[in-house]
Amino acid sequence: LGMGGTNRNAFTGPVHNPYDLDRISGGSSGGSAVLVASKAVPLAIGTDTGDSIRKPAAFCGVVGFKPTYGRIPRYGIIPYASSLDTVGTFTRSVKDAALALEVLAGRDDHDMTSSYEEVGEYSVLLNDDLKGKKIGILRTVSDEIKNPDIKTAFDQLVDDLKNAGAIISDLEMDRKLLELIAPVYKTIANAEATANHSNLDGIRFGVRKPGESVEDVMTASRTEGFSSYVRARFVIGSYSLFEENQDRLFRKAQKIRRLISEAYARLFEDQDVVLTIAAPDVAPKIEETSEVRFGIDRFEEEHMQLANFTGYPSIVLPLGLSDGLPFAVELTARPFEEQNLLDTAAGVEKVIDFQGEPTL
Repeated sequence: LGMGGTNRNAFTGPVHNPYDLDRISGGSSGGSAVLVASKAVPLAIGTDTGDSIRKPAAFCGVVGFKPTYGRIPRYGIIPYASSLDTVGTFTRSVKDAALALEVLAGRDDHDMTSSYEEVGEYSVLLNDDLKGKKIGILRTVSDEIKNPDIKTAFDQLVDDLKNAGAIISDLEMDRKLLELIAPVYKTIANAEATANHSNLDGIRFGVRKPGESVEDVMTASRTEGFSSYVRARFVIGSYSLFEENQDRLFRKAQKIRRLISEAYARLFEDQDVVLTIAAPDVAPKIEETSEVRFGIDRFEEEHMQLANFTGYPSIVLPLGLSDGLPFAVELTARPFEEQNLLDTAAGVEKVIDFQGEPTL
């Protein structure tokens, strides 16, 4: 199951970063990111529940695009968290991302959350002119970056965008709300995942493990049949869904999600897009990541989940290399403003002119 941010739990073993095989690809759609980064394919599909397209895109030096929630139907996709899951793409250019959206977007009655919104000719209408574009810089996140290569490249990009005619504004968001992103995400996503996968018991569905009774089969199937990543998330989700915990945990998390979403929405009141650093550092080494534990909660690591909480369209573009490893920026727009987002992203992509090449 596609869970976790490292992709160490893939069925075939850890998914390796094409820029350095000792490092992670990011997750959970890291396999798709690697295929595109290594030029095995020009396009790959992924799902983004909590930056699961955009984080591996940042680590692997490709374009990772999560459109508006419901823009691409999810029929045929194994769910993780139904209120957060979004189908998106990995490509090597913004134009390819625009073309892919034309093909994939639209209404599908098999998915009742898919939108009736008209599908545009995104690639045909693509306009990379940044003159007059209002780009807000989410400084609360970007100012937390410690990597000097990333910090210098980002500051240079902001200057270059001004020179290209963009109107730049600095934006701030309440740190207390940003610090709540990770616990709220873990509570909601894992509760929904537990409910969605309750039928994977080895009897009805799932990998069946042997046992002397039906109960033994179910117990073995839900322990041996899942990786440590998945088991950890199901334990958290089950705990949140216990009747005595629902008001204290799950429903409280939903209320805080609304507060975070409303604060994030206010950033867009006078901006075409909001720009910030995607990930605060390059991909870590496989041996330095954990198979079970969640990392330390830092909003500069988790902030891309804001686009999942709100359903806003969001795209990651490679910005540069630090010690030969890619890092990236994220742009986000209001719901169903994919054309505006892709136009701006195409302009930013032109300014950056990323030339990174993987070793794989």
